[in-house]
Amino acid sequence: MLTWVIASIGAVAVSHGLERLNYPHSRLGLCNTLTLLRAASIAALAGLLATPEVLDPASGFGWGLVLLALLTLLLDGVDGWAARRSGLRSDFGARFDMETDVAFALVLAALAWQADKVGIWFLALGLIRPAFLLAGLILPALRHPLPDAFWRKTVAAVQMGGQVLILAPIVTPGLSHVLGVILLASVATGFAVDIRWLHRRAAEAS
Repeated sequence: MLTWVIASIGAVAVSHGLERLNYPHSRLGLCNTLTLLRAASIAALAGLLATPEVLDPASGFGWGLVLLALLTLLLDGVDGWAARRSGLRSDFGARFDMETDVAFALVLAALAWQADKVGIWFLALGLIRPAFLLAGLILPALRHPLPDAFWRKTVAAVQMGGQVLILAPIVTPGLSHVLGVILLASVATGFAVDIRWLHRRAAEAS
């Protein structure tokens, strides 16, 4: 119920803000509606952080949490398909999708930490992107758009899938720590590659 309430409020807010964001289409479309629903699901997951008792293995809610996270992850693939299918692709939609991914990563990381599956260091997985954007305020080279890359999408998919897996009750803390290190190292390496490319491009342009 909470998810639908949040989605409804968000739909109104997003619809009224489209013109200000130079949204090129006359309707929100299924793609952005799905992203909005995904954001609402993430908000519902974030709400669980206020009730840590449900993250206790003895609560029996572990698989319910994984199911909600998995459904949210699956929506990530569907909204992109819907955008291509309907012809409603836009910079707004791409940015909306990306920032929703960032929120999802941070919430999943916080849930894993609160469930004692990983250490607080795991939160860095959801903070790398915001840190990158903040760095761009100081370093103009980091503001240039990055070209599409299959490897970047692959890393993102593996990261999200891995984060959901870590929350599964059958994954022990020892294994989840190993998975967490691998995921964080992969994402950090990806950002390092992008930063190097951006700096090289800036140097060639100067």
